[in-house]
Amino acid sequence: RTEQDHSIMFSISPKSKGFDIQNAYTCALASKAAYQSPELIGHQIGEEWEVPNVLPFHYSNVRGFIAASDHFTIVSFLGSERDYEIWHENIDASFIDGPFGQGDRVHRGFNIGIAEEIKNIESKINNIGNKDAPVFLTGHSLGGAIANLAAAYLFVTNRPVHSVYTFGAPRVGCKNFKAIYNKFDCGRSFRIVNRHDIVSRIPPRVMRYKHVGEIYYLNSEGKIHAGVNSWKRLLLYLDPSGKDPKEYIKEIARRFPGAIDDHSMDKYLKKIQL
Repeated sequence: RTEQDHSIMFSISPKSKGFDIQNAYTCALASKAAYQSPELIGHQIGEEWEVPNVLPFHYSNVRGFIAASDHFTIVSFLGSERDYEIWHENIDASFIDGPFGQGDRVHRGFNIGIAEEIKNIESKINNIGNKDAPVFLTGHSLGGAIANLAAAYLFVTNRPVHSVYTFGAPRVGCKNFKAIYNKFDCGRSFRIVNRHDIVSRIPPRVMRYKHVGEIYYLNSEGKIHAGVNSWKRLLLYLDPSGKDPKEYIKEIARRFPGAIDDHSMDKYLKKIQL
């Protein structure tokens, strides 16, 4: 793409209620941008993509930025693409009480930070740009997990969330969390997974973790498969059961040699580019 194309491609269709490829691509750009320094984020969002209001944030493991115009607000959470080794530790985390307070349990490590920072983020959303503009949450890897948790906390406060787009996000909570989240969500969360992306398979199902939202699977050619049926899901997401968590992730890497490369945000962008 040329330099002039950037502002055109970084655009949102605020009236689109379901999965929208333009919105998915813009959220992917925002998820990628979150890996940059705050200064470069401000330049790219403000100068190249012509979004007037940009506000980086950093608290505990919650990092990212809010970008807002008169027509939309995007909250992008930083992921963990550059530190694959942290997943050996993250998959061992235990459950903690979740945002809904209804017997829902979520990943302790993912929840650190966002539980305390969500009020500040919500305040920033209300004070930047147009407070009535639709809010999009997004993130890659760990950032996707935090985006899902942020959405859950906002559901509880009745703060409208238009859509949540995650890329290579891990499982976040228990079966009960999934059920309550999806009830609040009403089909607004879209979980995009590239082939055998290793992070989308953890924590293991044997630890009673479940995914939330609707799956959109990217095959080797980049074609998007929405709502993969049970049989295809079995073939695509077959997990080695009965494994110790640390052995589990090694086994996934052995079974699917491209599983680590498939987690790259660049791979996601390349496949869903318009």
